[in-house]
Formats: sequence, C-alpha cells, structure tokens
Amino acid sequence: MPPEEIQIIEDFLTFIENARATLPTADPFWANLQSFRTQLETVEDRPLKLALFIQSWCREFQVTIDPATMHQLRVSVLKKGQEIPTPTAGQKASKVYNKAVITESINNALPKQST
Repeated sequence: MPPEEIQIIEDFLTFIENARATLPTADPFWANLQSFRTQLETVEDRPLKLALFIQSWCREFQVTIDPATMHQLRVSVLKKGQEIPTPTAGQKASKVYNKAVITESINNALPKQST
C-alpha cells in the first residue's frame, strides 16, 4: 500500500481521468479544475504538500473522491491494457507524482476550448 499522500494523488488523477470520460464539458467542475491548476503553481512540489492541497481543494469545491471506486477504475484500466504511472525500481513516488504530472493530467483532461 503506498503512503497516504501518494494514494490521495493517485486517486485524484484517476478521478480527473474518469471525469474526462463522464462529465459534460459544461459541468462547473471544469472551471473549478482550471482554478485548481492556477492555484497549484504556488504549492510546494512535494507529495505531502500536493496531497494536502488536493484534499483542501476537494473540500472547498465539494468534490468527493471515493478511494474504493478509484481503485476499481484503476483495475479496469489495467485490464484494458493501459498503463498507470508507477515508480520504477529505485525511483521514489515523488518523481512520478509531482506538479508537472498533475498539471499535465489536468491539461489533458480539460475540455478543449474552441477558438
């Protein structure tokens, strides 16, 4: 079992990926997620600080992430042959779950704006 802060980040990333497939583009979640991305820039790039920020943001915007559901979604992803980023041997999870990875996941999930 990964440390709690890593689990929180992993669940959040899974939640975002699932929202991308299940929430309509007009859902207020996407505007809130853009706010998250902006606020993330000021957070220290350490898993514990990132996890605390995620928890705080989720409480503020009443986003509920069920760890059991997120685990089932990850199992489903693995069964489909897709990859979930995990540390390689000798690599710390902080190298996998950092602000750059979270920001990239958000950028990939946000609905594309028509220009």
